[in-house]
Amino acid sequence: MNRRIIVNILVAFLASISVILIINSAFKEKVSISDLSSKEALELIFIGLIINLVCILIDGFKLYMIVSTLKGNIKYIEALESCFLYSFFSAITPSSMGGQPFQIYFLTKKGIKSEAATSIILLRTFEYLLIVLGIDVYALIFIIPKLSQWNIGKTMIALGFASSLLSTGFTWLAMIRPDMFKYIIASLKKIKGLKIFIERWEEKVYVWIDNLKLSANELLKNKKIVLIDFSLMLILILMYSYLLFLPVVGLTGLKINFLTFFSVQILLSSLASYVPTPGASGGIEAIFYTSFKVSVLSSRFLLLAITIYRITTYYSIIVAGIPVVLKNRNLLFGGKGER
Repeated sequence: MNRRIIVNILVAFLASISVILIINSAFKEKVSISDLSSKEALELIFIGLIINLVCILIDGFKLYMIVSTLKGNIKYIEALESCFLYSFFSAITPSSMGGQPFQIYFLTKKGIKSEAATSIILLRTFEYLLIVLGIDVYALIFIIPKLSQWNIGKTMIALGFASSLLSTGFTWLAMIRPDMFKYIIASLKKIKGLKIFIERWEEKVYVWIDNLKLSANELLKNKKIVLIDFSLMLILILMYSYLLFLPVVGLTGLKINFLTFFSVQILLSSLASYVPTPGASGGIEAIFYTSFKVSVLSSRFLLLAITIYRITTYYSIIVAGIPVVLKNRNLLFGGKGER
C-alpha cells in the first residue's frame, strides 16, 4: 500500500484517539476496554455496523443508478467498491477532502469518461450539501433558539453556516455553469509567467469543460432519477444521524426527540468537517462532547457513546476499506485501468 496512505491512516487514528484521551484526562472521564466490551456497548456497535452496511448498500445503488443513467457500464459491486473508497479516502485525508477526487479517479479507471464521472460526483456532493444547508437553516431558526444550554459560540455557528452556504453555491455553479472555469483560466493566463504554461493544455481543458456541461445537463434532464437519488440521499443522512442518536440516547438517557437531535447533529457536523485532520478526526469527538456534555447526566457515558459512534462510522470504514484498496491497488496506483 502507498506509504502516504499508511501515514494518513495512522494520523487519523492518533488524532481521534488523542482527543478521546485528552477528554479522559481533562474532564476525568474514563472509557475503558471493559466499557466498550460490555453487552450494551457491543449490541450498539453491532446495530451500528449493520446500519452502516445498509447505508453503503444504498449508496452503491445510488451510484449504480446514476452511472447507468449516463449509459456508463459499471457493475453494482464496482459501485459499492467506489463508495467504500470514497468513505475510506474521506476518512484519511484532511477535512475529508480526498473522497470525491479518488471516487472520480476510480470511476474513470473503470471506463467512465472523466467529465461524466465528475458530473456524477458533483451531483452527489450538491445533493448532500443542499440537504445539510436546509437542515442548518431549520436548526438555526427553529431549534437552536429553544436550546438554553447550547454550548457552541455564535461565531462558530456563523462560520459553519457561511461555509456550508458557499460550498453549496459553488458546487451548484460548477454543475450548471462550468463555463466559469474558462473565465478563471483566462484570468490566470494574464499573469506573467503562467501564459506559456496554460497554453499547453488550455484547448484540451476547454473541450473537457464543454463535455462536462453536456454531461451535467444530460444528468439533470432525468428529473425522476435525480429526485429518487435526492430522496435516497436524505434517507442516508437520516440513517447516519441515527447512528449517533442511538448510543447517545441509549447510554446517557438524554431526553430529546430525533428531529431536534438530527438538526443539532448536522449543524455540529458542518462545523467539525472543517477541522484539518484526516477525516476531521478529533474535531468531531471534541465538538460533539463539549456540545452535549451540559445536557446529559453522565458525561462519561456520552464519551462512550461518541466512541461507539466513531467505531461504527469511522474506524470500521478504515479497517474495511483497506482490503478494498489492496484489491484495487493496481487500478489505483499502477496507472492502468481494467478497461
